[in-house]
Amino acid sequence: MINGIYLATSGMNVEQKRMDILSNNLANINSTGFKKKQADFAVFNERLFKNMSVNNVLGIITSGPVTESISVNLSEGPLKMTGNPYDLAINGNNFFVVESGNGELLTRDGCFGLDGENFLVNQDGYHVLGDGGRINITDGGELYVDTAGNIFTGGMIIDKLRVVSVENGRDIQTESSSYFKLKDGAAGANGAGVVIKQGFLETSNVNGIDEMVEIISVMRSYEASQKAIKMQDESLSKVVNETGKVS
Repeated sequence: MINGIYLATSGMNVEQKRMDILSNNLANINSTGFKKKQADFAVFNERLFKNMSVNNVLGIITSGPVTESISVNLSEGPLKMTGNPYDLAINGNNFFVVESGNGELLTRDGCFGLDGENFLVNQDGYHVLGDGGRINITDGGELYVDTAGNIFTGGMIIDKLRVVSVENGRDIQTESSSYFKLKDGAAGANGAGVVIKQGFLETSNVNGIDEMVEIISVMRSYEASQKAIKMQDESLSKVVNETGKVS
């Protein structure tokens, strides 16, 4: 019975984590370039308790679900046409690179513009990086970006957008709704098969209906685990009371 309580509690912890993730996904359904997160689960066993002191009276915990890692879903979100030449969308597992006060960040939010010095920046004022570093649009001239990411102004090529390709959603971590960083030890490749669409923005890849269905499933699973704990607790109390009556 103790083992059953541990397993049910473990299940509740997993469902709580899933609920946190799903709620955050839904909150960002309208965030440009947002990538939803998902939890990957594993099964724990006695080895996870090798550094813990386990009271033999409680028995050995055999198995149960635990959250192994949180990964980013790299599927593409729908594109929205804006007609703005400073709005850019990028395909596949590729990311734009911007320069923040805390170093370089990856983003799929291609809502760009010019600052007071005609540097290409995003809505937070972070410089968009090209192969040559910060991108300056000379005299604020007309901007054209081809599908390969080459940047033209005044009919002359001035730079090429720097692009990083991420192979696996487990290789990056979310910094905020639209920013990502490579995890320690993970290496991003130079953008592969890059296709840039000028005048478009990528919307969130969150499907509201799918997330709501998942939330309902989580709530039912959580409630089932609660009931299981209550039943086992009542059974355990009964055993303890009856044992205490034995002379």
